[in-house]
Amino acid sequence: MTIIDFLFSFLLLLYKTALKMSWLFGNKNKNTTSSQTNLQAHRTKQIDSLKKANLNPIEVIPNTEYRITFVSGNSNITLVVTLPPLFPQDCPSISVHPPVYHQWVDSQSKIVNCPNLASFSMHSSLAVVVQSIIDEFKTHPPQPQSHNFGVIGPPPFPPATSSMTSYSGSPGLQGYHQSPVPQFGTSQSESMQVTGPSSEDGRYSDQVPDVFSAFPDLKTKSLTELYELQDEEDKILEMIQKLPEVGKFAEEREKISNECIELARNNLSYKPVLEQLRQWILEKNNLCDKTQEEFEQHQGRLMTRSEDFHPSVIQNNLKVALMEAEEESERIVEQFLEKKMDVEEFKQTFLQTRSLCHARRAKDEKLTQIILQHGYSN
Repeated sequence: MTIIDFLFSFLLLLYKTALKMSWLFGNKNKNTTSSQTNLQAHRTKQIDSLKKANLNPIEVIPNTEYRITFVSGNSNITLVVTLPPLFPQDCPSISVHPPVYHQWVDSQSKIVNCPNLASFSMHSSLAVVVQSIIDEFKTHPPQPQSHNFGVIGPPPFPPATSSMTSYSGSPGLQGYHQSPVPQFGTSQSESMQVTGPSSEDGRYSDQVPDVFSAFPDLKTKSLTELYELQDEEDKILEMIQKLPEVGKFAEEREKISNECIELARNNLSYKPVLEQLRQWILEKNNLCDKTQEEFEQHQGRLMTRSEDFHPSVIQNNLKVALMEAEEESERIVEQFLEKKMDVEEFKQTFLQTRSLCHARRAKDEKLTQIILQHGYSN
């Protein structure tokens, strides 16, 4: 392995190590899982199609970047498939490594002239697109570009439109984008330069420094020491933590944490008022329930009284009373005929009974007239 290959693998290791440091960016122990949307379901289906097509994709960044290696001519070609956040609604980005000359590949080593990729839509198959590129490269093998061993570029970072799922809560890392495959003949420092996180309020720096300026101690280390450092993640983490940008992220996280604590205290200060209002609402609710219960009782009594004093009910009761008065007068007459009652007692009792009977009959007739006039029904 040459020093160039080592630098390439070392930079990749730095990037993977940074992915593990989610606690630096305020995402520790956050559960952000949610039900899959229709777009996410299509995205998962497209990724699964790569695996089902026996293309043996290697997942570099979950749900974002995949690499597929195959043999074309006498060379191993790697397709780097990058999925934007709105994929498959947006077209995927496919680049070739190492850089080659081919009619489908532009100067940035990206696939641009593939018909299936150019016409990619929501209902297209990512596996079909990748397979068509592989078939084209096997039918017409691309020519590798001449190597300049003084230059080596970093592995591609996630695209600008792709939010890194591990850092979804940190505004500082959502600005990473995929740097183009370096053109041979450029300086090494330029090929190492990667556009860093940008922030509208200017709290973070505009660029992530290159490896040599960020870690000047690496220039003085021998190849053996670099190999040893590659296996010591604790030292690599310590080096990363010393970066000014990481310090700013930690300070910003501490600031946001303090703001959350202050907001929680302000919310707690409203607790007595809320408890008082809650008690007031409970009392009003109990009063409303009691009033409603009394209303229902009075309404029931009103309905009972309304039924008892309905004209048809009164008429029926009056008819029964009239029949009772007539029966009573007939009984008095029978008693007088049987000489069980003298004349004076008969005259007084019979007159009272017949008067009552005639009065009730008059009332019945008048009530019948009222019922017919006003249309009361039984």
